[in-house]
Amino acid sequence: MQADTFDKHLNPWSFWPATIALGLFILAGVFDQEQLGAFLNGLLYSLANNLGWYINLLSLSMIFLVLVFIIYRYGDIKIGGADVKPQYSTFSWCCMTIAGSLGTGILFWAMGEPIFHFATPPVAAGVTPFSRQAAIYAISQAMWDWSFIQYAMYGICAVGFAIVTYNLKKSLSFGSLLEVIFGRPMPKLTILVHALIIFCLCGAVSNSMGVGVMQVGAGIELLLGIPQSKLVWLIISVCICSIFTISCVCGMARGLQRLATLKIFIFMSILVFVILLGDTQFMSKLGTEATGYMIDHWGMHTTIMNSLVPEDHWFADWIIQYWCSFFVYAPVIGMFFSRMAKGHTVRKFLMVSVVVPSVFCMFWIGIFGSMTIKLQTSGILDIWSAVHTYGMQTTIFQILSSLPFGTIFMAAFIVSTCISFCCLADPMAAVLATLSVRNLQIDDEAPKLIKIIMGLLITTVAYVLVASGGVNSVKGMFVLIGVPVSFVVIACIYASFKLCEKCIREKNYGCLEEAKPAETREETRETPVE
Repeated sequence: MQADTFDKHLNPWSFWPATIALGLFILAGVFDQEQLGAFLNGLLYSLANNLGWYINLLSLSMIFLVLVFIIYRYGDIKIGGADVKPQYSTFSWCCMTIAGSLGTGILFWAMGEPIFHFATPPVAAGVTPFSRQAAIYAISQAMWDWSFIQYAMYGICAVGFAIVTYNLKKSLSFGSLLEVIFGRPMPKLTILVHALIIFCLCGAVSNSMGVGVMQVGAGIELLLGIPQSKLVWLIISVCICSIFTISCVCGMARGLQRLATLKIFIFMSILVFVILLGDTQFMSKLGTEATGYMIDHWGMHTTIMNSLVPEDHWFADWIIQYWCSFFVYAPVIGMFFSRMAKGHTVRKFLMVSVVVPSVFCMFWIGIFGSMTIKLQTSGILDIWSAVHTYGMQTTIFQILSSLPFGTIFMAAFIVSTCISFCCLADPMAAVLATLSVRNLQIDDEAPKLIKIIMGLLITTVAYVLVASGGVNSVKGMFVLIGVPVSFVVIACIYASFKLCEKCIREKNYGCLEEAKPAETREETRETPVE
């Protein structure tokens, strides 16, 4: 469905409240960037101290909830019905799952995170900074932060959307899940949820763009000698905005697919490059020990707080903002994952959706994190000092610059960062626009003007975040928007359980047969039975 007008299709109760709230945020950043940064930093620590227990426990529960779906009989449910065949091969499915859920975060946080944990581990870890134990802990914590918790959230939300779409033949929307929960349509609550998601998802995508802008700025500084500044960040933001907004407005499905393929190719090339030319023996040893440590301490990795050491803010700076950011993305990425669920059992769908991208992220962090520790401990490169001098976004470029042909791969990494964000922002801007319009499904085309507005909002918020405080402002914004969206995630989880309980008791897993065309029904009625 293609909408070409603005007022005719706009849902004002979803669009305007979220847009006005974002506008006020932008104005606050324009007129007083330092105060905004201080406010977000204070908000980060306040929410973490008061609600951190709730965020950590809810995140930890995701692992157990996924196991319930996999082990219990819910796993037998065939999405789309018993006779439906999968739309994609297993290989294509795995590739799309990895590519569709990786944004700029793993390029930014996952690259710089291990050196931070190595130098400044939390008190609860009980390790000495820059020690062997700190190195194992650092890689292990980063592996866990970027693997199973987030994909468990995405997978559980996806189960509900997949069943309500393919088995019950309802629209792929929050309204369908709310109807399942309450037993009747909830139009006002649906509008409220849409407005909340518009505000929060726009903020989340802006966060991803913010870290991408900082990473590109760091690469340009090391390659061309142009210092990072607000002007440089502004130019980078405008360029990236132009690319993903034009792609979104034009609906270039093939172009987006090619961008995603190029992104994966560059990622794998850089990964192979580091493995072959780096210290493979060291990376394999440290990565293996970190994996074992993660298996032994995954509960602690999820729930670390600052009990009896109130001056330690490590948990707020890291896991709290991670879990909150995953809450924000969970419903929408769940929608994306659900489109690949048709023809699979719930058990197989969750195994692929959770395990495959988690293993990829663990391998990626194991390689790059171990390489970072090697360069730091061997004295080849003082990455910890470089982080303080140039910012955490420089870590990956410091690693690449220490290897042969590093300059070429630094340039390739800058390109991959831009492409990675565009692959995320294109569909997210389309989703934001669709949620702002009445009577559209999640995969319909929204008005072009609304897509442009959403692209501009994402870019403006991203620049304000970076200019008002960089990394810390990004973290504070994630916690601010993550807490309310966690209740939407809880609603999606409840709907998933309720739908599975319904389908497991019904014939053909509750899959409703599609109504036949009028002509076919008439012919069937008039044809005599012999």
